[in-house]
Formats: sequence, C-alpha cells, structure tokens
Amino acid sequence: MTRTRPALPVPIELPDTAGRHLNALIYGDSGAGKTLLAGTAIYCEATRPVLFIDVDSGVTTLDSAGILDSEWIDIVRPRSWTDFQKIYEFLANDNDYYRCVVVDSLTEIQRKFSMGTILGEIGEGVDTYNDLGRSPVPTRQDWMRTGDQMRKLIRALRDLAYLPDPDRRVHVIMVALEKHEEKRKAICPALSGTLGMECGAFVDVLARLSRQVVVEDDESGEPVERIRRHLLTDDWINDLDIRHMAKDRTRRLGRGIWDPTIADIMGAVQ
Repeated sequence: MTRTRPALPVPIELPDTAGRHLNALIYGDSGAGKTLLAGTAIYCEATRPVLFIDVDSGVTTLDSAGILDSEWIDIVRPRSWTDFQKIYEFLANDNDYYRCVVVDSLTEIQRKFSMGTILGEIGEGVDTYNDLGRSPVPTRQDWMRTGDQMRKLIRALRDLAYLPDPDRRVHVIMVALEKHEEKRKAICPALSGTLGMECGAFVDVLARLSRQVVVEDDESGEPVERIRRHLLTDDWINDLDIRHMAKDRTRRLGRGIWDPTIADIMGAVQ
C-alpha cells in the first residue's frame, strides 16, 4: 500500500541545526565569573549585538573587563515585573537587531520581582523590597506560586531561541547563583523549591561555572598554583557523593571547558 503524507493542521518544521540557537542556563557561586562569561558574547560574531538584562547590578564586572566599551552590547535594567514583561514582548515580537539576550540573574529576578509581586510589595516603578523589618514572611504557598511563575519565565526565555520567524530568534543565556540541596545531595541553580532541580529540563545546556586551583608547570618547569575557571557541562558526583548538576543536549561540549568563553561554547554546538 502506498502511503501519502497527510496535510497536517500545523506546518512541518525541520530541526534548526544549521543555525542552531543556544539556550543555556549557567550557574555558579558568587564570584565564579558567570557575568564575565556571559559578557564574552560580544566577542563572538554569532552572538552579537547583545542585549544584557541586568537585574543583579553586575555591570561593574563588565566595565572592569572593558566589555561596556564595546558597540556590541546594550544594558537594560528592569525595575519591575512589568518592565521585564515589556522587554520580553519586544524580543518576541519586534526585535530585528539583537542576536543574543543575557539575563543576569534568574535568582535576583525571583527575589526582586517574582516574590515581591506575589507578596504585593513591588509595583510599577519600584525596584526593591521594602525595609526588611516591614517585609512579610513568605508562606509555603507563596514559594510555590513563585516557582510556578519562574517556570513560565524560564520557558518563555528559552522559546526566544525557537520563535516562528527565524530572523527574530536569539541566543539565550540565563545566569543564576547556585545552592546546595542537602536532602537531595545536589548542587543546582538557586531557584525556589524544586525548580533548581528541575530547570535543566527546560534548556539545552545547563552548566556550572566554578573557580578551581590547579597546579601547572611554569616556563621554567616549576609547579605553580593557578586559579582557573571550569565550566561543567555534564553531571558529576564528587567524593562526598554530592551531585553537581549539568547537561548538554547537543552532546558537543564534552565533560567541560576550561577558561570558557561564549565563542568556545558556540564553536562547539554550532
């Protein structure tokens, strides 16, 4: 019997492998170099111009590295959940300039905007909590609602890499702090509830950036200690049986990258 391809109610799409758009969540401890790594997107032709959404007030790091002097980066600082929604709507519907968006950081968005909105403390034009002494204590239900809101946000940001119009698709780099889930014996992004353990399912690349002391020979052959940055791109369990969460759907990044740049990542996945 001859089979005929049916007329489906939605268009058939081929995978976007030729012009693969990165969607990644990079997490790590404070000072690991996450903001600086994201800022190196200006040096990669495929990811510039860059729109850098600064929620973490981390642009000092970019300035000290000379990144803010580049014509390839614009900084925006949303001061409310409404501001963030407006930026997203622009990227989803009107952007024909930026090729990469950096969100720094999801942890701070959760603290400033998501939980603040749910508690009713943050309104239009307000960018921080009220005085700590006057802030209500979040309930378990508040944290659950925050987690749901952040899940929707991460998925929406990820989908900017898969917009129907190929010309509007952007590379998406999300940044977060890390936390130790003691009950689950895992290091994961610092997001509320179980979201830190789940968020890897929402992105193509979940990677942990850390600073490590390594011993290397200098020019004279003498061993010296150096601090290097390492991007873990595959799950790793240490000697204490603690899982460090990472994944790479492209299967092109190996176990990790030393002293990474966005160009290194893009060169591997594209």
